[in-house]
Amino acid sequence: MSLSPSDAKLFRERLALLRKAKGINQDKLSEKLGKAPNYIMRVETGRIKTPPLDTIAEIGKHLDMSVSDLFFFQGNDDSPEELRAKIQRLTETDDLKKLRKYYRLLLVATEE
Repeated sequence: MSLSPSDAKLFRERLALLRKAKGINQDKLSEKLGKAPNYIMRVETGRIKTPPLDTIAEIGKHLDMSVSDLFFFQGNDDSPEELRAKIQRLTETDDLKKLRKYYRLLLVATEE
């Protein structure tokens, strides 16, 4: 698997963000993967450009998410105002089925 340099950078940033959000440090995730203690640090700093796909899948498993979630970059660089505007554009519809779906997704996303 080969990513463009910009996509590889986004992946590394997303990995660090998601890992920290789960409260898992780099060494702990490396350990869960059966890798050397500094493996995730080397991935996040770019010393390992892109881990093998099976390792990416294992990372996703240990972060409780799919591989595609690890690569979902849309909106990561947006400001709060930009994100609110995008959300508002999505909800400016009279399609009740879509509105219900958005509502359910928001409820699930805000569960603790």
